[in-house]
Amino acid sequence: VAFGELHVQGNYEARESTIKWNSADALITSKQYISHHPSPICFEKHYREFMIVLLPRLGVLDNLPIGNLDRETASTVFSRHYEFLPYKRQYKESVVSVLQTRETGMSTMHRQKSSRLKQPSSHGKSQYMYSRSLCAAKLGSTAWPLLNPISDVSHIATERGQSLRPRQFEYHPSNSSLMAYGTLDGEVVVINHEKGNIVGYIPSSGAHNSILGLCWLKRYPSKLLAGSDIGSLRLYDINHALPRGGNHSHRSSSTVTFDYFEHLTSVHVNSADDQILTSGYSKKVAVYDICTGKRLQLFTDMHREPINVAKFSNHSPSIFVTSSFDHNVKMWDLRQKPVQPCYSASSSRGNVMVCFSPDDLYLLVSAVDNEVKQLLAADGRLQTDFGIASTGSAHNYTRSYYINGRDYIISGSCDEPVIRICCAQTGRRLKDVYLEDKDSRGLMYVQSLRGDPFRVSSLLLNI
Repeated sequence: VAFGELHVQGNYEARESTIKWNSADALITSKQYISHHPSPICFEKHYREFMIVLLPRLGVLDNLPIGNLDRETASTVFSRHYEFLPYKRQYKESVVSVLQTRETGMSTMHRQKSSRLKQPSSHGKSQYMYSRSLCAAKLGSTAWPLLNPISDVSHIATERGQSLRPRQFEYHPSNSSLMAYGTLDGEVVVINHEKGNIVGYIPSSGAHNSILGLCWLKRYPSKLLAGSDIGSLRLYDINHALPRGGNHSHRSSSTVTFDYFEHLTSVHVNSADDQILTSGYSKKVAVYDICTGKRLQLFTDMHREPINVAKFSNHSPSIFVTSSFDHNVKMWDLRQKPVQPCYSASSSRGNVMVCFSPDDLYLLVSAVDNEVKQLLAADGRLQTDFGIASTGSAHNYTRSYYINGRDYIISGSCDEPVIRICCAQTGRRLKDVYLEDKDSRGLMYVQSLRGDPFRVSSLLLNI
Protein backbone atom coordinates (compact mmCIF):
# COMPACT_ATOMS: atom_id res chain seq x y z
CA VAL A 1 0.00 0.00 0.00
CA ALA A 2 1.44 3.34 -1.01
CA PHE A 3 1.30 6.37 1.26
CA GLY A 4 2.87 9.82 1.44
CA GLU A 5 3.88 12.25 -1.26
CA LEU A 6 6.01 12.08 -4.38
CA HIS A 7 7.52 15.12 -6.08
CA VAL A 8 8.54 14.43 -9.69
CA GLN A 9 11.17 16.04 -11.85
CA GLY A 10 11.83 15.43 -15.50
CA ASN A 11 10.83 13.27 -18.41
CA TYR A 12 9.13 9.95 -17.61
CA GLU A 13 9.77 8.51 -21.07
CA ALA A 14 13.53 8.82 -20.66
CA ARG A 15 13.36 7.08 -17.25
CA GLU A 16 15.82 9.69 -15.98
CA SER A 17 13.53 11.85 -13.88
CA THR A 18 14.01 12.71 -10.25
CA ILE A 19 11.29 12.21 -7.65
CA LYS A 20 11.00 13.64 -4.18
CA TRP A 21 8.71 11.97 -1.66
CA ASN A 22 7.74 14.08 1.32
CA SER A 23 4.88 13.16 3.63
CA ALA A 24 5.22 16.45 5.47
CA ASP A 25 3.67 18.45 2.63
CA ALA A 26 0.81 16.07 1.97
CA LEU A 27 -1.73 18.15 3.90
CA ILE A 28 -1.12 21.28 1.84
CA THR A 29 -0.89 19.75 -1.62
CA SER A 30 -4.09 19.30 -3.55
CA LYS A 31 -3.01 17.16 -6.50
CA GLN A 32 -3.47 13.52 -5.49
CA TYR A 33 -1.76 10.47 -6.90
CA ILE A 34 -4.22 7.82 -8.08
CA SER A 35 -2.84 4.38 -8.91
CA HIS A 36 -4.27 2.37 -11.80
CA HIS A 37 -2.43 -0.83 -10.86
CA PRO A 38 -2.85 -3.28 -7.98
CA SER A 39 -1.05 -2.33 -4.81
CA PRO A 40 2.27 -4.20 -4.42
CA ILE A 41 0.91 -5.76 -1.24
CA CYS A 42 -1.27 -8.02 -3.42
CA PHE A 43 1.88 -9.83 -4.49
CA GLU A 44 3.28 -10.23 -0.97
CA LYS A 45 3.37 -13.50 0.94
CA HIS A 46 1.15 -12.24 3.78
CA TYR A 47 -1.29 -10.28 1.65
CA ARG A 48 -4.41 -11.85 3.20
CA GLU A 49 -3.34 -11.21 6.80
CA PHE A 50 -2.37 -7.65 5.91
CA MET A 51 -5.79 -6.86 4.46
CA ILE A 52 -7.68 -8.47 7.35
CA VAL A 53 -5.86 -6.31 9.91
CA LEU A 54 -6.21 -3.04 7.98
CA LEU A 55 -9.89 -3.67 7.20
CA PRO A 56 -11.26 -4.92 10.54
CA ARG A 57 -14.90 -4.97 9.34
CA LEU A 58 -14.12 -7.03 6.26
CA GLY A 59 -16.20 -10.21 6.22
CA VAL A 60 -15.05 -11.89 3.01
CA LEU A 61 -11.75 -11.67 1.14
CA ASP A 62 -11.13 -13.40 -2.19
CA ASN A 63 -14.43 -15.27 -1.77
CA LEU A 64 -13.27 -16.75 1.55
CA PRO A 65 -15.07 -15.88 4.81
CA ILE A 66 -13.06 -14.28 7.61
CA GLY A 67 -13.56 -15.83 11.05
CA ASN A 68 -12.26 -15.00 14.52
CA LEU A 69 -9.36 -17.43 14.17
CA ASP A 70 -8.41 -15.75 10.88
CA ARG A 71 -8.34 -12.38 12.64
CA GLU A 72 -6.20 -13.65 15.50
CA THR A 73 -3.74 -15.26 13.11
CA ALA A 74 -3.68 -12.15 10.93
CA SER A 75 -2.93 -9.93 13.93
CA THR A 76 0.04 -12.11 14.90
CA VAL A 77 1.42 -12.22 11.36
CA PHE A 78 0.94 -8.48 10.86
CA SER A 79 2.78 -7.53 14.05
CA ARG A 80 5.68 -9.77 13.01
CA HIS A 81 6.11 -8.44 9.47
CA TYR A 82 4.51 -4.98 9.24
CA GLU A 83 4.22 -1.65 11.02
CA PHE A 84 0.88 0.13 11.21
CA LEU A 85 2.54 3.50 11.88
CA PRO A 86 6.18 4.61 12.30
CA TYR A 87 7.94 4.19 15.63
CA LYS A 88 5.54 1.51 16.89
CA ARG A 89 2.64 3.94 17.21
CA GLN A 90 -0.59 1.98 17.48
CA TYR A 91 -3.09 4.82 17.10
CA LYS A 92 -3.35 7.67 14.64
CA GLU A 93 -2.88 11.16 16.05
CA SER A 94 -3.55 14.53 14.49
CA VAL A 95 -0.65 16.86 13.78
CA VAL A 96 -2.41 19.59 15.76
CA SER A 97 -2.65 17.31 18.80
CA VAL A 98 1.06 16.52 18.68
CA LEU A 99 1.96 20.21 18.34
CA GLN A 100 -0.29 21.11 21.27
CA THR A 101 1.36 18.40 23.35
CA ARG A 102 4.80 19.73 22.47
CA GLU A 103 3.91 23.33 23.32
CA THR A 104 2.22 22.52 26.63
CA GLY A 105 4.83 19.98 27.68
CA MET A 106 2.22 17.35 28.50
CA SER A 107 2.70 13.64 27.95
CA THR A 108 1.54 12.29 24.60
CA MET A 109 -1.97 10.88 24.84
CA HIS A 110 -3.55 8.23 22.67
CA ARG A 111 -7.25 7.55 22.28
CA GLN A 112 -8.28 3.93 22.66
CA LYS A 113 -10.64 2.59 20.01
CA SER A 114 -13.14 1.23 22.51
CA SER A 115 -13.05 4.05 25.03
CA ARG A 116 -13.40 7.79 25.17
CA LEU A 117 -10.80 8.00 27.93
CA LYS A 118 -7.22 8.95 27.19
CA GLN A 119 -4.28 7.09 28.62
CA PRO A 120 -0.60 8.08 28.79
CA SER A 121 1.65 6.75 26.07
CA SER A 122 4.51 4.39 26.86
CA HIS A 123 6.86 5.91 24.30
CA GLY A 124 8.94 7.78 26.86
CA LYS A 125 10.16 11.35 26.69
CA SER A 126 13.29 10.95 24.60
CA GLN A 127 14.76 13.91 22.75
CA TYR A 128 13.22 12.52 19.57
CA MET A 129 9.74 11.87 20.97
CA TYR A 130 7.98 14.84 19.40
CA SER A 131 9.70 14.63 16.01
CA ARG A 132 8.83 10.94 15.81
CA SER A 133 5.25 11.63 16.88
CA LEU A 134 4.96 14.28 14.16
CA CYS A 135 6.35 11.83 11.62
CA ALA A 136 3.78 9.20 12.62
CA ALA A 137 0.94 11.73 12.59
CA LYS A 138 1.82 13.03 9.14
CA LEU A 139 2.19 9.57 7.62
CA GLY A 140 -1.01 8.43 9.29
CA SER A 141 -2.94 11.30 7.73
CA THR A 142 -2.11 10.38 4.12
CA ALA A 143 -3.52 7.54 2.06
CA TRP A 144 -1.77 7.97 -1.31
CA PRO A 145 1.42 9.67 -2.48
CA LEU A 146 1.30 12.91 -4.43
CA LEU A 147 3.31 13.68 -7.57
CA ASN A 148 4.87 17.12 -8.06
CA PRO A 149 7.97 18.31 -9.96
CA ILE A 150 10.81 19.78 -7.92
CA SER A 151 12.30 21.34 -11.06
CA ASP A 152 11.75 20.82 -14.75
CA VAL A 153 15.38 20.12 -15.53
CA SER A 154 14.78 17.54 -18.25
CA HIS A 155 13.39 20.22 -20.56
CA ILE A 156 16.36 22.60 -20.17
CA ALA A 157 18.56 22.52 -23.27
CA THR A 158 22.32 22.03 -23.01
CA GLU A 159 24.91 23.90 -25.04
CA ARG A 160 24.56 21.20 -27.71
CA GLY A 161 20.78 21.67 -27.84
CA GLN A 162 20.01 18.46 -25.92
CA SER A 163 17.96 18.08 -22.76
CA LEU A 164 19.66 17.54 -19.42
CA ARG A 165 19.49 13.87 -18.45
CA PRO A 166 20.07 13.30 -14.70
CA ARG A 167 22.01 10.18 -13.74
CA GLN A 168 23.33 10.69 -10.19
CA PHE A 169 22.54 13.16 -7.41
CA GLU A 170 23.53 14.09 -3.85
CA TYR A 171 22.02 16.37 -1.22
CA HIS A 172 24.21 19.16 0.14
CA PRO A 173 25.43 18.18 3.63
CA SER A 174 24.67 21.52 5.32
CA ASN A 175 22.41 23.57 3.02
CA SER A 176 18.93 22.03 2.99
CA SER A 177 17.93 23.77 -0.24
CA LEU A 178 20.84 22.63 -2.44
CA MET A 179 21.57 19.42 -4.27
CA ALA A 180 23.86 18.47 -7.13
CA TYR A 181 23.28 16.05 -9.94
CA GLY A 182 25.41 14.69 -12.74
CA THR A 183 24.06 13.85 -16.18
CA LEU A 184 24.47 11.08 -18.70
CA ASP A 185 26.31 13.60 -20.89
CA GLY A 186 28.96 14.59 -18.33
CA GLU A 187 27.46 17.82 -16.98
CA VAL A 188 27.29 18.75 -13.29
CA VAL A 189 24.34 20.87 -12.18
CA VAL A 190 23.68 22.47 -8.79
CA ILE A 191 20.04 23.32 -8.12
CA ASN A 192 17.96 24.87 -5.39
CA HIS A 193 15.39 22.07 -5.17
CA GLU A 194 13.11 24.13 -2.93
CA LYS A 195 12.73 26.91 -5.51
CA GLY A 196 13.34 24.74 -8.57
CA ASN A 197 16.07 26.89 -10.14
CA ILE A 198 19.61 26.13 -11.31
CA VAL A 199 22.30 27.70 -9.13
CA GLY A 200 25.40 26.53 -11.00
CA TYR A 201 26.24 24.63 -14.18
CA ILE A 202 29.49 22.89 -15.14
CA PRO A 203 29.53 21.67 -18.76
CA SER A 204 30.93 18.37 -19.93
CA SER A 205 34.69 18.13 -20.38
CA GLY A 206 34.14 17.28 -24.04
CA ALA A 207 34.60 13.51 -24.13
CA HIS A 208 31.51 11.33 -24.13
CA ASN A 209 31.01 10.39 -20.49
CA SER A 210 28.40 10.00 -17.75
CA ILE A 211 28.71 11.28 -14.18
CA LEU A 212 28.40 8.23 -11.92
CA GLY A 213 29.90 9.57 -8.69
CA LEU A 214 29.23 12.76 -6.70
CA CYS A 215 30.32 13.71 -3.19
CA TRP A 216 30.17 17.01 -1.28
CA LEU A 217 32.93 17.94 1.15
CA LYS A 218 31.61 18.50 4.67
CA ARG A 219 34.23 20.93 6.00
CA TYR A 220 34.37 22.89 2.75
CA PRO A 221 30.70 23.09 1.74
CA SER A 222 31.34 24.82 -1.58
CA LYS A 223 33.48 21.91 -2.84
CA LEU A 224 31.95 19.13 -4.93
CA LEU A 225 33.72 16.02 -6.22
CA ALA A 226 32.52 14.48 -9.49
CA GLY A 227 33.65 11.27 -11.19
CA SER A 228 32.70 9.93 -14.62
CA ASP A 229 32.60 6.48 -16.17
CA ILE A 230 35.66 7.22 -18.33
CA GLY A 231 37.76 7.71 -15.19
CA SER A 232 37.74 11.50 -15.00
CA LEU A 233 37.82 12.79 -11.41
CA ARG A 234 37.51 16.51 -10.61
CA LEU A 235 36.92 18.68 -7.56
CA TYR A 236 34.85 21.81 -8.25
CA ASP A 237 34.11 24.94 -6.26
CA ILE A 238 30.44 25.75 -6.85
CA ASN A 239 31.09 29.38 -5.93
CA HIS A 240 32.90 29.56 -9.28
CA ALA A 241 30.31 27.53 -11.19
CA LEU A 242 28.61 29.95 -13.57
CA PRO A 243 24.83 29.95 -13.96
CA ARG A 244 23.26 28.68 -17.15
CA GLY A 245 24.23 30.78 -20.15
CA GLY A 246 27.53 31.99 -18.69
CA ASN A 247 30.85 31.95 -20.52
CA HIS A 248 32.45 28.52 -20.03
CA SER A 249 35.27 29.01 -22.52
CA HIS A 250 37.91 28.65 -19.83
CA ARG A 251 38.20 26.18 -16.99
CA SER A 252 38.09 27.67 -13.50
CA SER A 253 41.43 27.78 -11.69
CA SER A 254 39.60 26.46 -8.62
CA THR A 255 39.08 23.04 -10.24
CA VAL A 256 41.40 20.26 -9.06
CA THR A 257 41.98 17.40 -11.52
CA PHE A 258 43.00 13.95 -10.27
CA ASP A 259 44.76 11.03 -11.90
CA TYR A 260 42.38 8.90 -13.96
CA PHE A 261 40.72 5.83 -12.48
CA GLU A 262 39.49 3.46 -15.16
CA HIS A 263 35.87 2.23 -15.22
CA LEU A 264 34.93 4.47 -12.27
CA THR A 265 31.53 3.89 -10.62
CA SER A 266 31.94 5.28 -7.08
CA VAL A 267 33.66 8.21 -5.34
CA HIS A 268 33.66 9.14 -1.67
CA VAL A 269 35.48 11.60 0.63
CA ASN A 270 36.55 10.73 4.17
CA SER A 271 35.38 12.55 7.30
CA ALA A 272 38.53 14.70 7.41
CA ASP A 273 38.01 15.93 3.82
CA ASP A 274 41.62 15.10 2.97
CA GLN A 275 41.35 11.80 1.06
CA ILE A 276 39.22 10.43 -1.76
CA LEU A 277 38.23 6.80 -2.27
CA THR A 278 37.35 5.47 -5.73
CA SER A 279 36.20 2.13 -7.06
CA GLY A 280 34.73 0.91 -10.30
CA TYR A 281 34.08 -1.95 -12.64
CA SER A 282 37.41 -3.51 -11.73
CA LYS A 283 39.05 -5.20 -8.76
CA LYS A 284 40.95 -2.03 -7.81
CA VAL A 285 40.45 0.69 -5.19
CA ALA A 286 42.41 3.95 -5.20
CA VAL A 287 43.03 6.59 -2.53
CA TYR A 288 43.83 10.19 -3.57
CA ASP A 289 45.14 13.24 -1.76
CA ILE A 290 42.42 15.83 -2.05
CA CYS A 291 44.76 18.83 -1.95
CA THR A 292 47.30 17.78 -4.57
CA GLY A 293 45.20 15.47 -6.72
CA LYS A 294 47.89 12.79 -6.54
CA ARG A 295 47.07 9.13 -6.11
CA LEU A 296 48.42 7.94 -2.76
CA GLN A 297 47.62 4.23 -2.93
CA LEU A 298 46.26 1.72 -5.43
CA PHE A 299 44.95 -1.56 -4.04
CA THR A 300 44.51 -4.45 -6.46
CA ASP A 301 42.60 -7.71 -6.15
CA MET A 302 40.69 -6.64 -3.03
CA HIS A 303 37.82 -8.76 -4.40
CA ARG A 304 37.43 -11.49 -7.02
CA GLU A 305 34.86 -9.46 -9.00
CA PRO A 306 34.30 -5.74 -9.73
CA ILE A 307 33.88 -3.41 -6.75
CA ASN A 308 30.80 -1.35 -7.53
CA VAL A 309 30.86 0.83 -4.38
CA ALA A 310 33.47 1.80 -1.77
CA LYS A 311 32.57 4.08 1.15
CA PHE A 312 34.48 5.74 3.97
CA SER A 313 32.87 5.68 7.39
CA ASN A 314 31.15 8.87 8.54
CA HIS A 315 33.39 9.48 11.57
CA SER A 316 36.69 7.61 11.16
CA PRO A 317 38.83 8.93 8.26
CA SER A 318 40.80 5.69 7.85
CA ILE A 319 37.97 3.11 7.86
CA PHE A 320 36.24 2.13 4.63
CA VAL A 321 34.06 -0.66 3.29
CA THR A 322 33.86 -2.25 -0.17
CA SER A 323 31.03 -4.17 -1.82
CA SER A 324 31.57 -6.45 -4.78
CA PHE A 325 29.70 -8.61 -7.22
CA ASP A 326 31.74 -11.51 -5.81
CA HIS A 327 29.03 -11.63 -3.06
CA ASN A 328 31.34 -10.18 -0.38
CA VAL A 329 31.43 -6.99 1.69
CA LYS A 330 34.78 -6.21 3.31
CA MET A 331 35.86 -3.72 5.98
CA TRP A 332 39.32 -2.13 5.69
CA ASP A 333 41.58 0.14 7.76
CA LEU A 334 44.14 2.35 5.99
CA ARG A 335 46.25 2.48 9.16
CA GLN A 336 46.97 -1.24 8.73
CA LYS A 337 48.07 -0.98 5.07
CA PRO A 338 45.11 -3.11 4.00
CA VAL A 339 46.37 -6.40 2.65
CA GLN A 340 43.79 -8.34 4.64
CA PRO A 341 40.35 -6.96 5.50
CA CYS A 342 39.23 -6.42 9.08
CA TYR A 343 36.44 -8.86 8.24
CA SER A 344 34.36 -10.10 5.33
CA ALA A 345 30.60 -10.77 5.17
CA SER A 346 28.82 -12.64 2.40
CA SER A 347 25.55 -12.33 0.49
CA SER A 348 23.92 -15.04 -1.61
CA ARG A 349 24.01 -12.77 -4.68
CA GLY A 350 26.32 -10.10 -6.03
CA ASN A 351 26.44 -6.93 -3.94
CA VAL A 352 25.31 -3.73 -5.65
CA MET A 353 26.16 -1.30 -2.84
CA VAL A 354 26.86 -0.73 0.85
CA CYS A 355 26.65 2.29 3.14
CA PHE A 356 27.29 3.13 6.79
CA SER A 357 24.53 4.25 9.11
CA PRO A 358 24.92 7.93 10.13
CA ASP A 359 26.47 6.89 13.46
CA ASP A 360 28.65 4.14 11.89
CA LEU A 361 27.09 1.42 14.06
CA TYR A 362 25.66 -0.50 11.10
CA LEU A 363 26.22 -1.35 7.45
CA LEU A 364 23.33 -1.51 5.01
CA VAL A 365 24.12 -4.03 2.27
CA SER A 366 22.10 -4.33 -0.95
CA ALA A 367 22.62 -7.31 -3.25
CA VAL A 368 21.02 -8.12 -6.60
CA ASP A 369 17.26 -8.77 -6.62
CA ASN A 370 16.15 -7.38 -3.25
CA GLU A 371 18.60 -9.08 -0.90
CA VAL A 372 18.89 -6.30 1.69
CA LYS A 373 20.54 -6.80 5.09
CA GLN A 374 21.82 -4.70 7.97
CA LEU A 375 25.11 -5.79 9.54
CA LEU A 376 26.89 -4.74 12.71
CA ALA A 377 29.76 -2.53 11.53
CA ALA A 378 32.03 -3.74 14.33
CA ASP A 379 32.27 -7.34 13.16
CA GLY A 380 29.91 -7.88 10.21
CA ARG A 381 27.36 -10.01 12.04
CA LEU A 382 23.81 -9.99 10.70
CA GLN A 383 21.52 -7.63 12.60
CA THR A 384 18.45 -7.39 10.32
CA ASP A 385 17.32 -9.32 7.27
CA PHE A 386 14.56 -7.33 5.57
CA GLY A 387 13.16 -10.36 3.78
CA ILE A 388 12.13 -8.56 0.58
CA ALA A 389 10.81 -11.00 -2.02
CA SER A 390 13.05 -11.63 -5.02
CA THR A 391 11.80 -11.45 -8.61
CA GLY A 392 14.12 -14.07 -10.07
CA SER A 393 15.90 -11.51 -12.26
CA ALA A 394 19.70 -11.46 -12.28
CA HIS A 395 19.58 -7.85 -13.51
CA ASN A 396 17.28 -6.43 -10.81
CA TYR A 397 19.90 -4.17 -9.22
CA THR A 398 18.80 -3.10 -5.75
CA ARG A 399 19.88 0.04 -3.87
CA SER A 400 19.07 0.95 -0.28
CA TYR A 401 19.75 3.91 2.02
CA TYR A 402 18.97 5.06 5.53
CA ILE A 403 16.22 7.59 6.20
CA ASN A 404 15.18 9.43 9.40
CA GLY A 405 18.70 9.03 10.75
CA ARG A 406 19.10 5.26 10.98
CA ASP A 407 15.52 4.50 12.07
CA TYR A 408 14.25 3.37 8.65
CA ILE A 409 15.63 2.26 5.32
CA ILE A 410 14.38 2.83 1.78
CA SER A 411 14.98 0.26 -0.94
CA GLY A 412 14.32 0.28 -4.67
CA SER A 413 15.31 -1.85 -7.65
CA CYS A 414 15.78 -1.06 -11.32
CA ASP A 415 13.25 -3.68 -12.53
CA GLU A 416 10.46 -2.86 -10.06
CA PRO A 417 8.20 0.23 -9.88
CA VAL A 418 8.08 0.30 -6.08
CA ILE A 419 9.96 1.83 -3.15
CA ARG A 420 9.91 -0.12 0.11
CA ILE A 421 10.25 1.53 3.52
CA CYS A 422 11.24 -0.72 6.42
CA CYS A 423 12.14 -0.35 10.08
CA ALA A 424 15.92 -0.72 10.30
CA GLN A 425 15.90 -2.46 13.69
CA THR A 426 13.06 -4.95 13.24
CA GLY A 427 12.91 -5.31 9.45
CA ARG A 428 9.14 -4.79 9.51
CA ARG A 429 7.62 -3.17 6.43
CA LEU A 430 6.14 0.29 6.96
CA LYS A 431 5.10 1.34 3.46
CA ASP A 432 5.33 0.34 -0.18
CA VAL A 433 5.26 3.33 -2.53
CA TYR A 434 4.19 2.34 -6.04
CA LEU A 435 5.66 4.44 -8.88
CA GLU A 436 3.48 5.28 -11.85
CA ASP A 437 3.17 8.08 -14.39
CA LYS A 438 -0.42 9.19 -13.80
CA ASP A 439 -0.69 10.72 -17.29
CA SER A 440 0.50 7.82 -19.43
CA ARG A 441 -0.24 5.18 -16.78
CA GLY A 442 3.22 3.83 -17.47
CA LEU A 443 5.46 2.43 -14.77
CA MET A 444 8.62 4.11 -13.46
CA TYR A 445 11.74 2.29 -12.30
CA VAL A 446 14.43 3.31 -9.83
CA GLN A 447 17.95 4.21 -10.94
CA SER A 448 18.99 5.88 -7.70
CA LEU A 449 17.46 7.11 -4.45
CA ARG A 450 18.42 9.01 -1.29
CA GLY A 451 16.82 9.94 2.00
CA ASP A 452 16.57 13.68 2.63
CA PRO A 453 19.02 14.43 5.51
CA PHE A 454 17.03 17.49 6.61
CA ARG A 455 13.39 16.42 6.31
CA VAL A 456 11.84 13.52 8.18
CA SER A 457 10.26 10.85 5.96
CA SER A 458 11.41 12.54 2.74
CA LEU A 459 13.28 10.93 -0.11
CA LEU A 460 14.43 11.67 -3.63
CA LEU A 461 14.42 9.23 -6.55
CA ASN A 462 16.08 9.14 -9.94
CA ILE A 463 13.89 7.12 -12.33
